Amino acid sequence: KHKDVLVYKNTLFRHNRFMNQWNYMTTTMSNGCIPKGIQDQAKFRVSFEEPSIQNLCQSLFHYAASRSADAIKRHLKFHTETLRQRVYSLDKVLRKKLSQNEHVAVMEEISKQVSKVNEDQAKVHEKKLQRDQDIGKNYVQWQPSHILKRKNRRILPKKKKTRIPSRKMARRSIRRTEETRETMDPTCPPPVINLSSSKVLTEGHFGIFRKGPKFVPTPPKADFSEFREDFGLWKNKLRWAYWHSTKIIEERIEEEMTIKDPELERAEKALIRSNGCQFMAPVNKNHALELFLHKLEVGIKEAKERSGSGDNLTAAERKALNEMKRWKDVIIRPFDKGVGFVVDDLSNYKSRVQSEIMNPATYQVVENPSIAISEIHARISNWSEEYKEDLSQELTDWMIDKNASFGYIYMNYKAHKPEKNYPGRFITSGCGSPTERISMWIEHHMSPLMNLLPYRLKDTTQFLKIIKSYSEEREEKENPPPIILVSWDIEAMYPNIDNDAGLQACRELFDERTFPIPSTDSLIEAIRITLEENIAEFDGLVVKQRSGTAMGPHHACSYADAAVDKIIDQKVMNDSNPMRHFIELWTRFRDDIFGVWTGSHEQLMEFHGWLNSLNPKLRFTINTSEDSIEYLDVVVSVVGQKLSTAMYSKPSDTHAYLLPTSNHPTHICKNIPNSVMKRVTRNCSEQEVRDSTYEEYKEHLLKRGYSESLIDDAITNARATPRDKLLGLDREGDEKATSRKFPLIIKFNHRLPQMSKMIRENLHILSLTPETSKLFNPDTVFTSYKMEQNILSMITKNRLKASSPGHGEENVGGGVEDGNSGCFGCDQGCTLCQNFLVESKTFTTSKTNQTFKIKSRITCDTKGVIYLITDKICEDVFYVGYTEDNMKVRWRNHKSHIKQGKKTCEIASHFSRLGKTAHKLDKSTQAVYTSQLSSHLSIVLIERVEEVPGKTKKQQLEIREKFWQGALKAAKLFGGINKR
Repeated sequence: KHKDVLVYKNTLFRHNRFMNQWNYMTTTMSNGCIPKGIQDQAKFRVSFEEPSIQNLCQSLFHYAASRSADAIKRHLKFHTETLRQRVYSLDKVLRKKLSQNEHVAVMEEISKQVSKVNEDQAKVHEKKLQRDQDIGKNYVQWQPSHILKRKNRRILPKKKKTRIPSRKMARRSIRRTEETRETMDPTCPPPVINLSSSKVLTEGHFGIFRKGPKFVPTPPKADFSEFREDFGLWKNKLRWAYWHSTKIIEERIEEEMTIKDPELERAEKALIRSNGCQFMAPVNKNHALELFLHKLEVGIKEAKERSGSGDNLTAAERKALNEMKRWKDVIIRPFDKGVGFVVDDLSNYKSRVQSEIMNPATYQVVENPSIAISEIHARISNWSEEYKEDLSQELTDWMIDKNASFGYIYMNYKAHKPEKNYPGRFITSGCGSPTERISMWIEHHMSPLMNLLPYRLKDTTQFLKIIKSYSEEREEKENPPPIILVSWDIEAMYPNIDNDAGLQACRELFDERTFPIPSTDSLIEAIRITLEENIAEFDGLVVKQRSGTAMGPHHACSYADAAVDKIIDQKVMNDSNPMRHFIELWTRFRDDIFGVWTGSHEQLMEFHGWLNSLNPKLRFTINTSEDSIEYLDVVVSVVGQKLSTAMYSKPSDTHAYLLPTSNHPTHICKNIPNSVMKRVTRNCSEQEVRDSTYEEYKEHLLKRGYSESLIDDAITNARATPRDKLLGLDREGDEKATSRKFPLIIKFNHRLPQMSKMIRENLHILSLTPETSKLFNPDTVFTSYKMEQNILSMITKNRLKASSPGHGEENVGGGVEDGNSGCFGCDQGCTLCQNFLVESKTFTTSKTNQTFKIKSRITCDTKGVIYLITDKICEDVFYVGYTEDNMKVRWRNHKSHIKQGKKTCEIASHFSRLGKTAHKLDKSTQAVYTSQLSSHLSIVLIERVEEVPGKTKKQQLEIREKFWQGALKAAKLFGGINKR
């Protein structure tokens, strides 16, 4: 124990010595001085007596001394961070080895010694600062643009190298030789239905709609700050992966826990992994991993911001896009099925949704929305307590989302049903709702059981395999009976599933598990909570669904499949069904059913009537044919004694494939013709039909601007691929080793460094040691891209903006901007407004270089505000906070705590830590203290926060404070001082 205490003490002393030295150098260099020890080495006098030459040489040596000081400062910073991590780890060791009383006594003794040493060092550094200032201000700032570059002088001719096509040239090879815009616009009808009575669409608007919902316009200048953060998190992930791979974890399953479902264990680990451990990983001693990361860092520093390839929108289209973002009286919604948009009056959209949610048979209005969320949280807590044997403590804590809000309701138009005046599909989103996390937990346990439902379809591929198998069996029969192809559709299936019947179906499904952990009762009660507490908001009205399930929760599809299998499928295919012998094939995908009937048409209609009598709420519509019928994206036809399939698309499908000019990675656009043609091969069972469909879809791709040679290559590859392989019937040699992946996830932007190329060029370094070679192989370390905003996310919004300021998701400024918006001082001329408050309509920080507008009028008397305090002395230091009271009261507390040296918040701790160096203030009188403090910091009030239904004022303030800490990079994760 004595040895561990001694090691901790020495490490802490070394850390403080490095930190104090770094603070001293930072203050000296910020004042324009060079430390005397470094400056003495830069003194030089040439033998020439010419003053200009002497001054020039001396300035060069001052420049060299400045760069040496920068290097020493970086060295001190690196060792300070390394020792800080070491101190934290040693403290954990002491806490385990010492009792609580012993640990407190040791820490008090060490803190006294540290305080004394810090005081002594502060006195020494204060004398050094005065000495450096007396010598003179000779520090020269680093200015890369002023470095003279030597001209290239070639003596020998440069060897020619094989040129690899650039990204721009590779993308050009995907497009047609003609200009895409000119060839596409006249021939492609705009995929838009204008139901608005007031909005007239121009050619610029049509151009935007023709681009398609997934088209990404050229983004603005690349955000290198976000790129560096993503790269830092990736480095952290690699280092943690290596650190954990070298540790031996002892298994104590029998001693510490009861037997649990392995699936639950994996789920808990995934939840912990995704929600925690964002602190910095220790630098490893593995030279291969550190060299690999160092090479990438050097490549990023040397990479220059590349010029973009120009805007992929015309001037008219860019103007139209900006107009569509600002439309207030109309709403744009995507097609429910197919690719396209519907433009409708906002009033008409609201009335259609309100007429649906005001139906008392399906929804009821929540009388007291302010306490609805807390009541749901209480119910989930009671459920967790009742079934605590099935849940770990981490999982129990995760179930309650303290930042939860109401779900929201939106509607998509069924463009494929114009004869019914484009009816709507109503969706209740559970994103951010109190039951979202419990819904995720239910789906985790339900989804593996879906394979137990014999009549459920997973996707089109499974349906095609069933048709192929049935057709082969039918061909083997000598005289198969004539058949009728039938499809049924269940009208409004989700809201019409009886809750009791659905819960009973789920109970029977859970009882079929081999390992019934967690218990069936806990799962059924969790589903009951999601059904009965399904609250959502639309245009300020909060409602609760009374019957059935919504389409938005994570487990909605699995729940509906289990319920309909019990209510319909099992009864139809049971021997008690008097017409069971007429059904040769029965399969279902959600609410769409496909069947093969061998009886007469009259008997089929009789069966249809019996089907509608099985459940009073579930109603079926029927479509029959003896020749061909459409189902999913396939046309099933009777050809002799067998069934054949072909491609099918709804009339509303505009085939608006992603344009090659979209701001997507090149390989994505290049693979679209391949995926389209392989889908043709999969869906078309006959070769003749397949060949004609190739030509049909080739025309669709040509209209979207793809190169003819690229499409021909895709057709050749599709023809060479066996159909059985695409159906999953031939899996030889197709097995892939499953291992953990380490993707570098960054936003795709042509101006950012080419990280894929850098990683490929340096991957061989990871094979230098056995540990990294085993953990990181070429298939597990790669670059993955997250996209910029596309057309769909720019012009359509699922959640309507609330009328109250600060309530909308998109309103980052917390209000509706008007001419009087901004941060303003009061008329009384208080101390805050005269000395510290900055009057402005915008604000920014040095870390992001983004400018934000203040969207409401805020003064020092406004209550419930978010504020930004900026340090004028220390670079990149600022603090984001909130106050329920007005800023006058809050600032008096800040000012008093800074003066008294109290560490009550991060900004006061920052001033206390640097109180004898960078932030040394004269506190002799209040006037002098206020004057000096005003030269050290400034304040901007950035947002006024209003109350939101379902949340207290403090909860909403904490949410907005957290948002601005992330947006302005003030949190500690980004190198800021905000810890909360």
